[in-house]
Amino acid sequence: MNSVIEVLEYFPKTIKEEIKECGNIYENLEEIRFRTNRNIILRIGQEEKKSNCVVTTKEILEILQRICDNSIYTYQSQICNGYITIKGGHRVRYIRQCSSKRWTGYKHITYL
Repeated sequence: MNSVIEVLEYFPKTIKEEIKECGNIYENLEEIRFRTNRNIILRIGQEEKKSNCVVTTKEILEILQRICDNSIYTYQSQICNGYITIKGGHRVRYIRQCSSKRWTGYKHITYL
């Protein structure tokens, strides 16, 4: 349960509330997927649950900024590897614009 609460701290308030409304997720939550202009998907054990919340590009970038402590460029090498490790050892994977292992910007990140 504590690890889910740790992860939720990176999300905007509206998204946190939406995820909490999905019921008793704290025991078996394995994955949270965000895609621009699509519903949040929660993987709970072997089941996938779609929330009613549609995530915007702005919200995805806000989450990324929180994950990177508002210093995205400090995390350039991790971003080019395709994931960032956050508190608790959780990994955040994403689709990004990166060419030849060089940082080319974060404005095209559309999936977390």
